Amino acid sequence: MLLSACITAWAGAVQAQASSTAPPITRARLWQVVNTAQAQGFAGEVLVADADSVWFEQAVGLARRQPDVAHQPGAVWRWGSVSKQVTVTLAMQQVDAGRLALDDTLARRWPAFQAPGAAQITVRHLMQHTSGLAHTDDSPRDADGVWSFYRRKGPPWQPEALRFCAGPAKAVPGERFLYGDCDTLVLAGLLEQVTGQPLRQLLQQRLAKPLGLASLRLNEGRTRAMAVAMDAKGQPVPQPVMATYGAAGAMEGTARDLLTFNRALLAGRLVSASSRQAMWTGEPKWGYAGLGVWAFAAPIAGCAEPLDLVERRGYVGGIQARNIIVPARGISVVVFSNQADFDFGEIWQGKGLSHDVLAAALCASAQGAG
Repeated sequence: MLLSACITAWAGAVQAQASSTAPPITRARLWQVVNTAQAQGFAGEVLVADADSVWFEQAVGLARRQPDVAHQPGAVWRWGSVSKQVTVTLAMQQVDAGRLALDDTLARRWPAFQAPGAAQITVRHLMQHTSGLAHTDDSPRDADGVWSFYRRKGPPWQPEALRFCAGPAKAVPGERFLYGDCDTLVLAGLLEQVTGQPLRQLLQQRLAKPLGLASLRLNEGRTRAMAVAMDAKGQPVPQPVMATYGAAGAMEGTARDLLTFNRALLAGRLVSASSRQAMWTGEPKWGYAGLGVWAFAAPIAGCAEPLDLVERRGYVGGIQARNIIVPARGISVVVFSNQADFDFGEIWQGKGLSHDVLAAALCASAQGAG
C-alpha cells in the first residue's frame, strides 16, 4: 500500500493538528481494552501518543516471578525485530547522504562479502527480505528449541554470523519474500563498510544522541531489560544469546524512547520525505512489506474509512513488541509484552489487542473493540 498521499497531506500540518485537536478517546476506553487483554493473558506496557502528548501509558501484570515484580512504565525492553526498522533508518540516512543507493549491489559496495548472488543482491533486497540469502532458522536447534545460530559464543559475534549468511542461498535475489535475520545482519555489515563505523557507534551518533534516547543500546553481551519472558503456564522461556541477533534484534530501550524515534521519523528529522515514502510503501506481492516495516490499509472498528498503518513487530526470546505508526494522524502505538504465548491478533482481521487499541484511540466508536 502506497502511503505517499497521506504522508504528503499530513507532513506539513501534524504539529498544529496534534496540538489543537483533542484526542477522540478517554482513558477509560483504553483501560477497558488493556484490562480485557490482561484477562486474556497480556502482561506488559501500552503507550499511545501523538506528536506532542502522551494519551495513554500503562503497565499491567508481572515482569518476573519469584519474587513477583510488577511491570512499571519506563522499563527497558528488548526491541527485538524493531531493531530492523532502526537499522533500515540508519541505512536510509546513508542513501540521503549519497553514500548508498537502494539499487546498489553487494558486489559493488562490498566486494569482500562473497555470498551467492552478491552481484544481484541490492540494498533494497536486504531491506525488504527478498535477497535469498541463507536463513538462520536452517541452523540446528538445541534441545530446548532455540536455533544454534543464536547460541554462538563471543564476542565478537558478527564475523561468524556473516560467514553463515554467506552460505548456500535460499532463493534467487528478488524472486521471493523470505523473512530472516541475515538480510539485516548483512545490511549492518554493509553500513559499517560504507561508513567505517561499527553499528553501536552509528546507533549512538546518528540516533541516540541527537534524539536524546538515553536508554537505546545494542546488546553486546549483557542485557539491561527487566522483564523475564514467560509462557502461558508462567514458566521462563528458553533464552538465546541476545547479542547474537545484532542489528536484526539486539537493540534495547524504553517505550518512550521508541515513541521519540517514531516522532522523529514523522517529523522528518531522521530521513528525507522520499526515503520515508520508500520505507513506508508496502508491496502487495510481498505481503505489504516495505523497507524494514509493513505498510498497509486496514478497516478499524468505529472508523468510517480504513486507516493507513506502518507496523513493525518484534519477538526475541519470548518478548513481544508492536510498534505502529498512523501517518495521517501522527499517532504512535507502542506495546511490549513478556507473555511469549499472548496472541495479539491481526489488525486487518479486525481483532486482537493491536486492533482494539487503535479502535479505542482513533475511532469515533469502538463497539467492536475488546
